[in-house]
Amino acid sequence: MPTIDGSCYANLRLHHPTSFSKHGVSAFPFLGFRHRNHHRSRIIRAVKSDYYSTLNVGRSATLQEIKTSYRKLARKYHPDMSKSPGAEEKFKEISSAYEVLSDNEKRSLYDRFGEEGVSGEYDGSAGPQEVDPFEVYNAFFGGSDGLFDGMGEPGGINFNLRNRGNRGLDIRYDLHLSFEESVFGGQREIEVSCLETCDNCGGTGAKSSSSIHSCTTCGGRGGVMKTQRTPFGMMSQVSTCSKCGGDGKIITDSCQRCGGSGRVQSKRSMKVVIPPGVSDGATMQMQGEGNVDKKGNIAGDLFIVVHIDGKQGIQRNGLNLYSKIDVDYTEAILGSVIKVETVEGMKDLKIPHGIQPGDTVKLRYMGVPDINKPSVRGDHLFIVNVLIPKDISNAERALIEDLASLKSSRKGQSVSSNSNESFHASKKGIKRAGSFWNSIKGIFGQRPSGERFASVGAISTTPLWNSNKADSLLMVSFFTVFVMTCIFNWIGKTDKLTSLRRRRNGRTLKE
Repeated sequence: MPTIDGSCYANLRLHHPTSFSKHGVSAFPFLGFRHRNHHRSRIIRAVKSDYYSTLNVGRSATLQEIKTSYRKLARKYHPDMSKSPGAEEKFKEISSAYEVLSDNEKRSLYDRFGEEGVSGEYDGSAGPQEVDPFEVYNAFFGGSDGLFDGMGEPGGINFNLRNRGNRGLDIRYDLHLSFEESVFGGQREIEVSCLETCDNCGGTGAKSSSSIHSCTTCGGRGGVMKTQRTPFGMMSQVSTCSKCGGDGKIITDSCQRCGGSGRVQSKRSMKVVIPPGVSDGATMQMQGEGNVDKKGNIAGDLFIVVHIDGKQGIQRNGLNLYSKIDVDYTEAILGSVIKVETVEGMKDLKIPHGIQPGDTVKLRYMGVPDINKPSVRGDHLFIVNVLIPKDISNAERALIEDLASLKSSRKGQSVSSNSNESFHASKKGIKRAGSFWNSIKGIFGQRPSGERFASVGAISTTPLWNSNKADSLLMVSFFTVFVMTCIFNWIGKTDKLTSLRRRRNGRTLKE
């Protein structure tokens, strides 16, 4: 049973489920060597071993048996299909063996003289034979019809009109996973229905080789050429042979098992390794695991489309998981520890005191792993909804009312303390104003009795200040009155002095 393991992760990608491309032969990475020439540097030496045992066939095996065995082994050990150690060396061995045993002349030399009998075949040297295993593979899977070599005219033109792409060879398989499987990964065993080459006829669709004949209409080429004269010269047009349908062969007696189609329906079981963190809609493409054409030359791909079942209460967004939780209003005020559901089971979640509706609480590294870096993992976020009851008992109402009154009293105490602070501040301001006024009195206060006009302002202001009306506007008014009084006193003194001077001057004139 084949296993689809981690080597398939490189082909993991997202796309629309119905957007499968219809690849041709070049869709296979191992068929990318089709256009190489014989002078490329990727040449390997044939390994000295028994070619028959390498291909798992006996010395009396027919050419068809050799081709069938090579087809299976080449697909199994191709470096692009198998990542197991030693697969590439095994692929080189079976390619070298098939290169010799598929050719009648080389096989005859090998049977008579061993490996030395076929050495120097290409370069004329006496050294070991050098072959390109990928060229052998392309010649078998991607070149002309390897199963009917020599059926057409020697040296003739093979139009190859039959579509050799792998249209219709791809298989889609829908794989449904649980939410936990998509997060943590795992293994699943699947069974895929596919079309395989008929073992009875080897894909020819004929009951026996004697039932296969070259088409007489096209001469085994699969197409007919029509040449006609045009104003631009002679023009040739090639069309598919209507008699053989482009195959170049006519089957007179069909295979009873496949009914002449060359393929039979079968089931293929395999284990699929699911990478952690796979997302819904992801597609794993397995090259060469699709349907096989009737000749066995081309195989399609298997597309495994992932569908993830939902999980109640948990939603995924990228690498993070999201859930909604209900918290009682008392727990929101006081804080608490509650049980929550995660992909790893029930876990404790700490609710901080004073949490508000809509706030999120996070469980770190409890989300989805990164498919490319499994060591990187997202978080599980919980959105809080605070529950406020609509109906409460009398006892609860009494407690809540006590709490409300306590809160009101605390608020009143806060206002009272603010008022007391304002009163003390005002009193301090009054004291500062009184000290200022006393300093003014010290300057402009009562004088000795010999100074006759100095006591008016001081006497009039003293009883007024003792009235304790500590208003700043009143203080300014008193200060203004005091200043005006001083000015008037100064004017009065000036007038008295002027009058005295006049009297003195008058007395002087009389004398």
